[in-house]
Amino acid sequence: MAVWGAGLNLLFKNGRMAFEMYAGPYTEWIGHHEEFVLELASGVGEGGRYPQLSALWKAFYDSPRLSPVQANALVHELIHLLAANGGSKNKPLAAVVFRLMTFFSAAYVGGLQVNCSSD
Repeated sequence: MAVWGAGLNLLFKNGRMAFEMYAGPYTEWIGHHEEFVLELASGVGEGGRYPQLSALWKAFYDSPRLSPVQANALVHELIHLLAANGGSKNKPLAAVVFRLMTFFSAAYVGGLQVNCSSD
């Protein structure tokens, strides 16, 4: 599921991504430059609106595991986060959100646990 492009080297820090996620055959990541998505969801007053995204941010460096049900909740929170912040017109946010939604949706539909690894 992850797309490996020529600019990928820019995303690495010490040879690894900030946050790597695995669910069965699917892999995805959150690069250091993409952490703003979780920071936005966990901002002042936002933690209550996006509890799964906020919990993921709190556990970001603890290599959490997510159930398929949590993955599904993340899909819906990402949809709402994007809608509340300019929708697809917000290109930097939309690019990350669409990629993460696809990954978390595949984990939910496949009944797969998401294993995370952080640097």
